[in-house]
Amino acid sequence: MIWKHTGRLGILLAAGFAGFGSTTACSSDSGDGTGTGGASPVGTGGVTGGSINTGGTATGGTATGGTATGGKPSTGGAAPVTGGAMGTTGGAPGGSPGGGGTTGGVAPGGSGGVPAAGAGGSAAGAPAGGKGGAAAGAGGSAAGSGGGGASGGKSSGMCEKGRIKGSEVVIMGESFYAIAPQYIQNVIQKLAREAGALDANESYRNVAVSGQNMAYIANQEWTAATQGNAAVKFVIMDGGGIDCLASNGAACSSCPGTFEDLLERMADYGVEDVIYTRYPEPGNPPGSNASLKMCLDATMPNMETVCKASTAPRCHWLDLRPVWMNGDTTDGLHPTQSGGDHVGGLIWSEMVKLCLAQ
Repeated sequence: MIWKHTGRLGILLAAGFAGFGSTTACSSDSGDGTGTGGASPVGTGGVTGGSINTGGTATGGTATGGTATGGKPSTGGAAPVTGGAMGTTGGAPGGSPGGGGTTGGVAPGGSGGVPAAGAGGSAAGAPAGGKGGAAAGAGGSAAGSGGGGASGGKSSGMCEKGRIKGSEVVIMGESFYAIAPQYIQNVIQKLAREAGALDANESYRNVAVSGQNMAYIANQEWTAATQGNAAVKFVIMDGGGIDCLASNGAACSSCPGTFEDLLERMADYGVEDVIYTRYPEPGNPPGSNASLKMCLDATMPNMETVCKASTAPRCHWLDLRPVWMNGDTTDGLHPTQSGGDHVGGLIWSEMVKLCLAQ
């Protein structure tokens, strides 16, 4: 369900709080012929003794094309799936190596294999080829689906270094990110510098303002982030907490629509990725602020729906509750140093996993 915001934009000044602790691989399949030394009807196995098979493409990529035992190479070999790396053991015993995926089918940079492929030669005449082909099909599927996670700029299984500058990373929200000494931002930047992803003289741009509601974040803060046509490629943010503080436990009905409108404007501006952080449990100890927790529990699922539906920019939902512990806040809302360590560490690990600002 995608939400649309139709209400007026309000600015709530609630002093002192503004947030809370809360390639794809190529699999080259080897055909699916069967029989004992006989001709393989689809794949590349070949007839035991040496007549040439015509090969044929297997589902998910061209056939591997190893030689049958004692036979001649088939005509369908040496053509890996688009982008795939050349394999090493596609053929049957005694034959020359096939051109398809390695055993297991994992080859970075490809288009991903389809597991419903053949089994590489005749089962009896070339048992190793048959076994390898089946594994390649399954491996290609797994690597293909896993490659989708590289949404922030993977290159052949590795993150691109230096593609996004520190000034192109923006932090938005309220006092959870704004209040000095900005524990969370400092932890993320420290880890980024240690990893070589952020120069010593660079910092992320923090436009978060304490005590502001979702409408303020979506308008005034976004205006500040883009002032002077400053480039923004990646955003870390929260929002809606101040709205919940004023709601007496009721869900913020306008927050999802306001968030969706903001994401659309970000897409038009060229933002590539957003990490929206779901607040930790409010109160000290965590979860003890029952009214605020009630509103967050009612509002955040709708914010999550909006985030996960956004593909431009790609919006990554990150729940902070699992890492928030006793001692991470003293006032029930804002992080201590340990809270900054836990939240900053989680955000950085997500950035690494998604290849964001690396």
